Amino acid sequence: MSKVLGLDHISIIVRDADASLRFYQNLLGLECLPRPDLGFPGYWLDLQAGQTIHIMQLDNPNADTLRPGHGGRDYHFALRVESIDFFINILSEMKHDFSLSKSGRKALFARDLDNNAFELFEYQS
Repeated sequence: MSKVLGLDHISIIVRDADASLRFYQNLLGLECLPRPDLGFPGYWLDLQAGQTIHIMQLDNPNADTLRPGHGGRDYHFALRVESIDFFINILSEMKHDFSLSKSGRKALFARDLDNNAFELFEYQS
């Protein structure tokens, strides 16, 4: 029997891969990895430990889907961070909306330029 070894990548659909690349790099400071020609624009961003975010510029099949106001109640990906306050400051400087976790955890939820929800939470090992 085979077993799950871990998370490899997260894929998000965007309208403008270049704008999304700038957004995620400005917020998270992620480096680009080499990406093969897949027939559509996009980027692979390095999350370390062999994990990546795949930005895919494609028509969004969920473009007309109504989304809940709080990203924690929507499809989202979550990233562990060292300090949530650091990212609160960056998002505030970017004048980008976010909400704090409703559970009381040190976490925030935001949406990218294409309404993709994501969570950043302060990880305590």
